[in-house]
Amino acid sequence: MTAVAVAAGARIRPRVGPGLSRLITYTFLLAFVLYVLSPFLAILVTSIAQDWFGGRILPGSLTLRWFDWAFNVTNLPGVMANSFIIAGLTIAISLVIGIPTAWALGRRHVRARNVLMTLILLPKTVPPITFALGLSREFYSFDLVDTHLGVALAHTTLALPFVVLIMSATFAGLDERVLEAGRVCGGNWFRNLVHLVLPMAMPGLMASVLFTFVTSFNEFTLTLVTYGPDTLTLTVQTYLAIGDGFLEVASAISVVLLVPSVILLLLIQRQIRPENILGGVKGL
Repeated sequence: MTAVAVAAGARIRPRVGPGLSRLITYTFLLAFVLYVLSPFLAILVTSIAQDWFGGRILPGSLTLRWFDWAFNVTNLPGVMANSFIIAGLTIAISLVIGIPTAWALGRRHVRARNVLMTLILLPKTVPPITFALGLSREFYSFDLVDTHLGVALAHTTLALPFVVLIMSATFAGLDERVLEAGRVCGGNWFRNLVHLVLPMAMPGLMASVLFTFVTSFNEFTLTLVTYGPDTLTLTVQTYLAIGDGFLEVASAISVVLLVPSVILLLLIQRQIRPENILGGVKGL
């Protein structure tokens, strides 16, 4: 093809103007936002709707009775307390197990490292119900069903991979020169841990805590096979309300369930950046 033909083709090729390009971009962005937000908007409207049935586009009236029902009839404060207690225990157990494991994987030469990582990630890769059935059988044997500790241990199997992956990357990125300077200056291991390692690893530690909390707070499948009357959580209570036919009450509980997750998402976006998770990155 000659240069003249190429030039002619370039002249007749239609160009999209900046205005049309911007319109297309914003149209797709708006469609995506509506696609993501529409379920949440439906839950919010359902939680305050009354006389909303049939082919009505909008509810006949608005009410807060479903929230009142959720708080008083379903004992929502007690259910919320269970969710926070279990999430707190899950964070504690995950950090106690995950931080030493992450230190070994990030700072030491560990044989069969790939095998160990596969075992850690296994609960996240298999179907949840498959893992939950085996877990529930073991928990019944050790009387851990319907205990806060038992539910937290179940949640730990899903939260632990986040802690190990995040903290191993954080520990691997610690500036060796800073650690060596601490040793040269006579600092013992505890002093170096408190004054050097923890400050540099704090972004990764914060990320681990936030992801662990979200994992535990929103977990349903493992909770369903390990909970009881004393360990009812928000996710299971929502499921039970739907099963009883109280969709409006379930929507009200879902709104309450969404609040901590949205707050933590905003915290993660504002406070946790990928480059900060690596703490004192080597060479920086």
